Amino acid sequence: MDADPAAVWNAARSMAVLLAALSAATFGIGDFFGGLSARRMAALLTTVAAQAAGLGLVLASCLAISGSPTGRDLLFGALAGVAGAVGLVLFYWAMGQGPMSVVAPVSAVMSALVPVVAGVAAGERPGVLSTAGILLGLPAIVLISREPTPVEAAVSERAVEASVHLRAPKRLAARGGLPVVAGTLAGVAFGGFFTLISHTGEGSGMWPIAAARAAAVVLAGFVALTALPARPAPRGLAFAALAGCLDATGNAFYLLATRQGLLTLVGVVGAMYPASTVVLARAVLRERLAPHQAVGLAIAAGAVALIALG
Repeated sequence: MDADPAAVWNAARSMAVLLAALSAATFGIGDFFGGLSARRMAALLTTVAAQAAGLGLVLASCLAISGSPTGRDLLFGALAGVAGAVGLVLFYWAMGQGPMSVVAPVSAVMSALVPVVAGVAAGERPGVLSTAGILLGLPAIVLISREPTPVEAAVSERAVEASVHLRAPKRLAARGGLPVVAGTLAGVAFGGFFTLISHTGEGSGMWPIAAARAAAVVLAGFVALTALPARPAPRGLAFAALAGCLDATGNAFYLLATRQGLLTLVGVVGAMYPASTVVLARAVLRERLAPHQAVGLAIAAGAVALIALG
């Protein structure tokens, strides 16, 4: 007896939402350890080490999971990697130069909006409940990402400033809200990564992620070598390697999610990665969870439920 098409679609959609949620959780945990690494050595060195460690894990998964990528798959993967690396450089610069309480939410929301716009442009039409979940998810991301208080934000900025970032003259950073612009462009680049990687074929396995990682390692390594003379710290390298492996796992979950469901839905759920970072910082570092962040977490949970039920 043939399977009910509606039941098959619902199962695939639920699996896509689950995989996207796992992607967001893994991304967020990786960001937490990446932040610990960036407190001990240059943030760009953290980026290079994390990307390299993740590349090793992805290559191992490519050998374990069969896949036959085409040139198109590898090209989209490499372009996605370049977009992700550019986003990281812009994001770290913006976080070091401007208000984290503004840069982080703007970046996260833009990383969700780009896949949504791309999905709609490609003809995706989410249902009413799913659309409501998308609309709820965007402000949830803002609330979760926003720094708790001005005092805590200042402490966080000092911690970031303690590590070595790409820095511009203060007069340049202060003009025209340049850090916010850089944070916005970083979010667009992250969204570009999510969108580009979704255009790879199902038969390509994990090879598009490997191509993305290889391109990111080359680009981030070049920037780090030309901008940073600092040496890596052993403990910082360990945290960076863990962050890179988690980030690579999140990439894999996201790629699988895009092969199961609509990009418009997967993009929003996957962009909720700040939630797990906030929760982990509260549990491990005893950082204060602000009321608006608690509200954002609750709204995010409701948004995911609506998307899954849509």
